[in-house]
Amino acid sequence: MNLKKIPLSLYIHLPWCEKKCPYCDFNISTNKNDIDEKKLIESIIRDIESSYEKINGRRFISIYFGGGTPSLVKAKMIEKIISHLENKNLIQNNAEISFEFNPNEINNKYLDSICSIGINRLSIGIQSFDNKTLNSLERNHDENKSIEALEIISKYHHVKSSIDLIYGVMDQSIDSFVEDLEKFCSYDLIHLSLYQLTIEPNTIFYKKELRIPSEEIIESMELSAKRILNSNGYSQYEVSSWSKKGFEGIHNMNYWTYGDYLGVGPGAHSKITKKNGIYRSLKLKKLSSYIENPIKDNGGLVPPEDIDIDIAMNFLRIKKGVSFEKIQQNCLFVSDQFQNKLYDAIDRGLISSDRFKATKKGFKFLNDTVNLFS
Repeated sequence: MNLKKIPLSLYIHLPWCEKKCPYCDFNISTNKNDIDEKKLIESIIRDIESSYEKINGRRFISIYFGGGTPSLVKAKMIEKIISHLENKNLIQNNAEISFEFNPNEINNKYLDSICSIGINRLSIGIQSFDNKTLNSLERNHDENKSIEALEIISKYHHVKSSIDLIYGVMDQSIDSFVEDLEKFCSYDLIHLSLYQLTIEPNTIFYKKELRIPSEEIIESMELSAKRILNSNGYSQYEVSSWSKKGFEGIHNMNYWTYGDYLGVGPGAHSKITKKNGIYRSLKLKKLSSYIENPIKDNGGLVPPEDIDIDIAMNFLRIKKGVSFEKIQQNCLFVSDQFQNKLYDAIDRGLISSDRFKATKKGFKFLNDTVNLFS
């Protein structure tokens, strides 16, 4: 296999937030100053410069500025990163360049600045249009701010826009969730990231007793989402992703189809295919440590016994799956037992017999399906 033909994406982690949401387990900081901002951008550029072996002569098919809240960083600092990538000829023609926002930071001046330097896809963390749900999530914006943000971005027709919504929130009703979906559809956006609230161990919520909706209510919410989104022209192409036809996110799809990605910034993850296996790594998490030494990472080759489940965890998120031929061509490191695990999953009715994809039953019980490949 020609390693230079494996598509490569770039993830840039900008860690600052105004506050830490109680359900968030991302690597963030709420203590931002101009000196650290300047130093971080310089370190990110150093990080990219030191990564040419991993880049291996390729150009990025997608770039994603995530966080944290990237929109808390000055536009001229974002421009420095993009200019460096352009000067080094590291961006593929027509690459998807995405940028995360919170509603509070959406304004014409900032949008004009970042769109002029190449950002062509926006991702806005709305989460809900219901103030009660937003309060349960302890978000720092309200319904009015969300509406105001969507009114502004709806005028940027040359930029693709997506929002995030969360369901399964404490005391969230089905009616409230349906209203969220209908409001989203009314703006005719091209993409929706729809997440069920999960309580991760390293979060504030994990320490509390929360009244999460029952499994029956969660299932009703998911059925409502399918009905409303399908009727408005959106298709589910991945576990948490819905889009209009032809507007699937290139960056995340590269993750799920086992492409390579380079992560820069504090705590950023990378996955690079090498001749002897799959290399996964993690940058230093602490902001000051990363600024001091952006080149250092902690990582290694994925153990051979973990490759099968690593592949399943990614490909099986995709609703339509992939051909068995693609698995054979792209996944050189599957174990000798992979075929037996696959036949077992097919016999249980969890994997399709003509394609590496979860059946309706397998998609509903996706964790169980994936675990068959452990």
